[in-house]
Amino acid sequence: MSEEPTGGQFEIVAAEHEATTVLTVRGELDLDTIPELSATAFPAADTARGGLVVDLTDVSFLSSSAITVLVRVCDRMPDASRMALVAVNGVVTRPVQLSGIDRVMATFTTVPDAVAHVQSATLDDEAAR
Repeated sequence: MSEEPTGGQFEIVAAEHEATTVLTVRGELDLDTIPELSATAFPAADTARGGLVVDLTDVSFLSSSAITVLVRVCDRMPDASRMALVAVNGVVTRPVQLSGIDRVMATFTTVPDAVAHVQSATLDDEAAR
């Protein structure tokens, strides 16, 4: 019998993708991993002038506490910046839809689509100036 959680080890990696910050999350997002999510996502949101994408493709569990953190991350975004989620797995998409955060931040099935969405806000803002 294995002692490893079914979702595998938690990991969060930040990278730049065409001036947009992309956080790729793997494993389970629960009470044990919320501090690490917060420690990476909050500073990323504070400086995400080109938008922020949180890739949850490889997340195997999404708790209500994690949803709360995602909303707080979105609240920290600079003015005129957008945040989007990437989610394809039902264990993530169902809680996202049930919680209603998909009305606050768009959800996509691919990182390039999410990046294009958040970057369009920056382009719209620059055009308005």
